Amino acid sequence: MRKRNWTYITSVIVVYLFIVGTAAVSFSHIVDVSHTLGLGWEAWTVPFLVDGIAVLGKVGRSDKFAASTQRAGLALMAGAGVLSLTCNVMAGDNLGQQLYGVLVVAGFVTTEWYAGKLKPAPAVKSTGRKLDPQTAAERAIKARATREANRLAKLTPAQKAAETRARRAASPVSPAMVDARGIEQLTEITA
Repeated sequence: MRKRNWTYITSVIVVYLFIVGTAAVSFSHIVDVSHTLGLGWEAWTVPFLVDGIAVLGKVGRSDKFAASTQRAGLALMAGAGVLSLTCNVMAGDNLGQQLYGVLVVAGFVTTEWYAGKLKPAPAVKSTGRKLDPQTAAERAIKARATREANRLAKLTPAQKAAETRARRAASPVSPAMVDARGIEQLTEITA
């Protein structure tokens, strides 16, 4: 299961919200300037022709395109950026509003650049927990006992009885003391 990189996801969301916000302000500035220049309903299409061209240039600059397309995308972005900057500055009625127009375009360009640079960190490979040998051995014994208890719990009474008989048949009947002569005799018999 992959762990989600919430810091990266949050950063991407914030960056794109910032882009949408600055684009909305720029949109209203361009419409305002278009109305000032005498356009009627056409003023609402101008932002798509200005900022829309910049977005097309951004897409063209993707590493999925050839170098010539990337250069053309840069040219589109530069031309549309200058036009957008001009409209955002002209929308201001005083110096503060004009500087705000510059700030909006600079914020949009900076955020758009940063959005292209955002890449998640590579997933960290887990090397597993390192246990000391004593703890590992204890856990292995406990796990083995749990598995055996679970196996026995699933047996029917007849299977349990057969299991008990087999265990008793395999165990020694009477553990007796064996002296050295008994071991020698036992080795001779088995040899």
